Amino acid sequence: MKIIRLAIVICLMVTMAACSSSNSDKGTEPAGGSTTPSTTQPTNGNSESSDKIKITKEQYAKINNGMTYQEVTDIVGGEGEVITESGEKGSDMYGIGVMYEGEGGVGASANFVFIGDKLQTKTQFGLE
Repeated sequence: MKIIRLAIVICLMVTMAACSSSNSDKGTEPAGGSTTPSTTQPTNGNSESSDKIKITKEQYAKINNGMTYQEVTDIVGGEGEVITESGEKGSDMYGIGVMYEGEGGVGASANFVFIGDKLQTKTQFGLE
């Protein structure tokens, strides 16, 4: 039950962050501990590659709940922008919301919520 509540909270946070201004401060470090997980984690949108990566509707359709962040990045071709984060990195309850700009019209995007490095929720808007 706690995982479902956490997933809902993170999903709401992702939605609110996606609706906020695109000129947000990308230079801040995320909250969390210094423990490094054994799997690849997103870079908080600071890499140049995340600015160029755009997700298509076909790529989005290949992504399923339960996948790891690494599996998603392999499908999309790079890392997305971390727009929300909760918990301590490396823990089973560490949650992140990741957004990719999308191929399509203005505002096209896809959002993914990972808890414990497993995809819990995915949403998209305007992907083509």
